[in-house]
Amino acid sequence: MVPSYRLMNLPCPLHRAIRPTVNRWVWLIFCAYLLQSGTAFSGTPIEQDPKGFFGITWGKPLANRNDLKEIDASNTLHVYTLKHGEPHVEGIPMESVKLYGLEDKYARALFRYKGASTHKSLLEYLEGRFGKSGPSRGGMMRGLNQQYTWRGPETEITITYHGFRERGFLTAESRLLAPRFLDVHGDHSF
Repeated sequence: MVPSYRLMNLPCPLHRAIRPTVNRWVWLIFCAYLLQSGTAFSGTPIEQDPKGFFGITWGKPLANRNDLKEIDASNTLHVYTLKHGEPHVEGIPMESVKLYGLEDKYARALFRYKGASTHKSLLEYLEGRFGKSGPSRGGMMRGLNQQYTWRGPETEITITYHGFRERGFLTAESRLLAPRFLDVHGDHSF
């Protein structure tokens, strides 16, 4: 009887023929993944970067503002919302807003909105201000889920709209400060 480890180490012409095919498929799957995740690498370029959003420049402290109240905090992350009134983006009503500060520096704004008419108005405003949003790799332009992204040297603005529920999110963030959000959350947080 031949031990099984010797059978496994025998040269096999079939094994040599399959290996390049498997490697080719792994490479193709990897390339397809990169193309599908292209929204992180692409987007409509912003020629005149606003260097902030919601009337606040990136990196400014939020704690001293009289119009904001803190709703959540950790050692380095502080979350604020408006004390009074409903949030608006250039006259377009939003459902809620959260402003995120990292180490007392304004880094991200997250707005929630509802309704197809609000989405259309917001999209028209952003395309008028930052440029017509073209099709991006991995992004959806029509259908039940839509995503649009504008990227500048310091600012990235993204709209994600779910047509079935008629709910949307507008995220504006500092491209310099936002990557530090990953440092704030531990490896085991979710």
